[in-house]
Amino acid sequence: MSTSNNAIAPTNNLSSNPLISSSSSSSSSSSSTSSSGLAQLDYNFNEFLTLFTTQLQNQDPTNPMDTTAMTNQLAMFSEVEQQAGTNSRLDKLIAASPGSSLSSSVGYIGHSVEASGDQVALSSGTATIAYSMPSAGASVSIEVLNSSGNVVTTLVGDATSGSHQVTWDGTDSSGSTVSDGTYTLSVSATDASGNAITPTTYTSGTVTGVETSGGETLLDLGNGIQVSTSSVTAITS
Repeated sequence: MSTSNNAIAPTNNLSSNPLISSSSSSSSSSSSTSSSGLAQLDYNFNEFLTLFTTQLQNQDPTNPMDTTAMTNQLAMFSEVEQQAGTNSRLDKLIAASPGSSLSSSVGYIGHSVEASGDQVALSSGTATIAYSMPSAGASVSIEVLNSSGNVVTTLVGDATSGSHQVTWDGTDSSGSTVSDGTYTLSVSATDASGNAITPTTYTSGTVTGVETSGGETLLDLGNGIQVSTSSVTAITS
């Protein structure tokens, strides 16, 4: 019986298939760019199936294809396909998370919060400065700085361990009343031996709005003060 000139020669070597090697490279690319990797995988998988079925049709009946190698190649394609699909779904979850966080943070609006931060708002000539001492000290100095970084006044704080509040009456070091607005705190402390202690300062206010920036959800406290939801330490009604 004559054989057509365009017949495909029998083959049993799956490992020499260039499509198989290209599918391995698509596995690594799918971890970094899941969408393009998944598209490449679909193309390779379809090409592989086409060539695979052709090889089955033209295999040498006296030397059939190695079923172990065939199963391994199919399992490899299935694993890579699942990985690419997982990455794609993770990308969608990451993309959706800022909106979800924003929606869940709307409940902060109208509530008073305290968050770690170094800003304080002077309103109607008064401001409450909050800080905490990790351990007892000998002295605490609270500097209030304006937007230019100049010291407006220096207050004395409680040096005992724990949380403390100091009320600022809105006057500078000379006793003159300063304008309402946002000021920066610099709190320093020392122990009885003169060693430095690092207090934690807090920013407080009533939440007037919520927004996202740089992947973070921020709470607006008025006077240009914003704090991240991750820095909130207390919420009151």
